[in-house]
Amino acid sequence: MALQRTFSGFPSGCPGLALLLLRFGVGGTSSLQSALLIAATHHAPGSTLAAALAIITSLALIIGLMTPIAAVLLCLGGLVATIDSGIVEYIPLFDSWIARFEFIVMSAALICLGPGAFSLDARLYGRREIEVNGNGS
Repeated sequence: MALQRTFSGFPSGCPGLALLLLRFGVGGTSSLQSALLIAATHHAPGSTLAAALAIITSLALIIGLMTPIAAVLLCLGGLVATIDSGIVEYIPLFDSWIARFEFIVMSAALICLGPGAFSLDARLYGRREIEVNGNGS
């Protein structure tokens, strides 16, 4: 499987639980922020579509589907929010540069570490056990 090469591994136990918590933290923060942006009475033009895409990406990250791709998209979104100061006034959870920096760092960590054993990616593309019969059949 070509997709398995994009993941560094599917750790279980405490490291897998830590990755699950990290996915919930990044995905939950992003989806909550996007929902608040959609619910706001005034927001930047085109931000409703961007917020809806961020919610879909966040949900994919939370369940662990295409984790590296979702984390890259969310990391890029955090970088855009950091660079464009006009967006920040519509994003109450990211009004501090420290919050944006932490979000970018956690997203980058998920890109490098992968989804963990408690994810849909692990179920779809995880390690496979192949038994080889000793008599050649």
